[in-house]
Amino acid sequence: MTLTMSGYISCGNTIPNMRKPKHYREDCNRIAFIYDILVRFISSFFGGEQELRRITIDEMELNPDQKVLDVCCGTGTLCAMIAEAVGSCGEVIGIDLSENMLKKAERKRKKNMDFEIANAEEIPYPDGYFDRVCITFGLHEMPYSVRMNVLREIARVLTAGGRITVLDYARPKNALVGLLFNVWMLVEGATARDFIRRDLASMMRSSGFDVCGESVRWMNTIRVVSGVAGEIREGSRNGRQ
Repeated sequence: MTLTMSGYISCGNTIPNMRKPKHYREDCNRIAFIYDILVRFISSFFGGEQELRRITIDEMELNPDQKVLDVCCGTGTLCAMIAEAVGSCGEVIGIDLSENMLKKAERKRKKNMDFEIANAEEIPYPDGYFDRVCITFGLHEMPYSVRMNVLREIARVLTAGGRITVLDYARPKNALVGLLFNVWMLVEGATARDFIRRDLASMMRSSGFDVCGESVRWMNTIRVVSGVAGEIREGSRNGRQ
């Protein structure tokens, strides 16, 4: 199997060149072979990988037969868990900019899953296609303007009343935890530091969502916010068919 812009198909051994956005960190491709191990290790400081994924799935309020999009899906671990929740008649799509991440994701693929190389600012699906969208630890890697574009694009592909769930960093209130967290933010980079200075719920409201749930976890280092998409307003979406 090889990757194309529209998914995995049997078509030889080449991966097409795709122009990556300026903010994309090529190290995502380089670390793909140890990504799952890194996630497991890093997540242990934030409550544990399985717990974070369980929180995400619980907040999504999944039902059988739904169409679900995982933005910045990495190696597809969460996609596989979602696929079990929506059942064989559901559909789960994972998009990411890293070819190597998606190669690993293919090994976890189930019959109701697919993966695509795609820019989250230009999701290759029509308006209102998905019932649920999630993005975990993805927004903090984007500059503010890109972050807002991605949230608006997610609003576009969600059906009216569809639900977005975002799980990402929050600024801790405890002084000692905050000191350690700030050291980690130096590793994560400038976009992450900008992200935790802003209010995620406000960003989501500005992108057209009605925020319906917000909580902080694990000593206030993790924030989970869910929102509901409204009706498509004329001119507010790009009209992709």
